[in-house]
Amino acid sequence: MHVQTTEFVHRVAITGGRGRLAQLIASFLRGRGYEVVLFSRTEGKGFQQLADLLDPTILSCFTLILHTAWSTLPFTSEEDPGREHREDLPFLRQLLESITQVIEMGSIPKLVFFSSASVYGNTRNDPVTEKIMPHPLSRYAHAKLAAEEMILMRTREIPLLKPVILRITNILGMLSNPKYPQGILPRMIAVGRTNEILTIWGDGRCSKNYLWIDDFLLAVKALVDRPICGIFNIGSGENFSLLELLALVEGAMKVTLKVHYRDPYLWDVTHASIDSSKFSKVTGWRPTKKIAEEIKKLLA
Repeated sequence: MHVQTTEFVHRVAITGGRGRLAQLIASFLRGRGYEVVLFSRTEGKGFQQLADLLDPTILSCFTLILHTAWSTLPFTSEEDPGREHREDLPFLRQLLESITQVIEMGSIPKLVFFSSASVYGNTRNDPVTEKIMPHPLSRYAHAKLAAEEMILMRTREIPLLKPVILRITNILGMLSNPKYPQGILPRMIAVGRTNEILTIWGDGRCSKNYLWIDDFLLAVKALVDRPICGIFNIGSGENFSLLELLALVEGAMKVTLKVHYRDPYLWDVTHASIDSSKFSKVTGWRPTKKIAEEIKKLLA
């Protein structure tokens, strides 16, 4: 593998490179002068083999590792129990071992792990801070929390590691394939255009926190530019139920969607409200996009 070594402030490695979020982050950072290499399990044009990143010689070329790679979504995790323990956690363990070797060589790359706010499970009305004990419901959330604990355990052994763990809320504004079992906004928009039936788990009143993609990308830049470490919530502070999102889409598209309500999954979070003030305090980042306004703009 050939890695360019031109003088940038950061050389960034992003795992899970074929994912929509990883590609948006890469495009965003490249546009701001960072050198970015995308790593994927399947090598191809524009992607390096994920296993290459476990080579300390290659890993030492980077000052920042954004670890977005994950083999499941909440829905697919329930369909394939234990997949994260077969694939994601073993790779993370190997990556931490390689980072340890790089630190012993004299370099200190910053590791950023993309976790999920779903580790909190159902929250009460008051937004939860990072001090609250997680109570994950889904297999996906349990696996994310296990990854966090693995990183923190290695940090206690290697204090120079200083990782960043992001507990990220639901991101809106990146229109992925509406056929995927994740991403409610793309599905609503697709149904509005095709006049098909939208399936909603439960009664649509479940309330979750959302964050617009532009604000999320600025949050990534904020952590890249500052020497921070620790666990941070990343969200907008704005909560919407599925019925409220549905009304926004219907109003913007001037349609009435056909909805089929089915029994909820027991592992699905029904209320999640998170507090991102810790991250704002240490970075100066503040979400500025209003979800309702951005949906209207998107569908104008």
